[in-house]
Amino acid sequence: MVVEINGKDMTKFDSQGYRMTPASMPSAMRAPLNTSLVVGLVSACSLMVFGAFSGGTPLRFINPEGFLLVIGGTLAATLIQFSLRDVRVAIGASRSTLAQDLTSPGERIQYLLNLSRRVKESGILVLEEEATGIDDDFLRLGLSLVVDGQGVEDTHRILTTEMRFSTEQAWRSVQVWETAGNFAPAMGLIGTLIGLIQMMGSLNDAAAVGPAMAMALVATLYGAVAANLFFFPMAGKLRLCAQEREQCKKITLEGLMSIARLENPIMLEQRLQSFACAENC
Repeated sequence: MVVEINGKDMTKFDSQGYRMTPASMPSAMRAPLNTSLVVGLVSACSLMVFGAFSGGTPLRFINPEGFLLVIGGTLAATLIQFSLRDVRVAIGASRSTLAQDLTSPGERIQYLLNLSRRVKESGILVLEEEATGIDDDFLRLGLSLVVDGQGVEDTHRILTTEMRFSTEQAWRSVQVWETAGNFAPAMGLIGTLIGLIQMMGSLNDAAAVGPAMAMALVATLYGAVAANLFFFPMAGKLRLCAQEREQCKKITLEGLMSIARLENPIMLEQRLQSFACAENC
């Protein structure tokens, strides 16, 4: 399996001649921009700008009051339902999606098989050196537990607990963005109602009717755009990332347990075939 980035062969080998997968590469060799996410964001912004300029007067779509009402109201409503920590973690998770994690389940399987062969040839202490150069916290924790001589059952329990906690946090971040997506159109509707009330109260003043009507309509636009071009797509992106990372962690757990038991790499390869089949199906 060859690692390619932008059409270039990025396969690296360590000092012992084993191929370095993204799990074992230094961070400087990894994390290119997530192309699909960047293209999607740029395309969405371009479509909005095109729509605004198609009418000849894009300033009509700029309404600070409506923007603050929709975004501020959405944030306030989300904070009522979730804790501040949950919102911070969700925002951090969205920033992390800008960098594409190259460690796919198939690459993790190949990495674990190579590692199992190295342990079979050189002993369990090769894991200590391997753990020092890995950015993956879950994999590094597992390698450290195995090389420190923790029992197989204790290692499995610790890694399972960590995997369950991180998965729950990932899904909580998905819920935060989905909740924001549900609130944004409602905040836009509230802005519309406020604008209409102001307009009705200013019918005797023709100069005030226009700005009030503009806020009424633009607030609804802001809510719909925020929900359907940002909040819900981000929730979907985080959901896919959470599923892939959970799958990768299950593969890692299975591989590390096999290495801790000093099983034959052939047995590990047969055990991981089910994950490979699930990925290719």
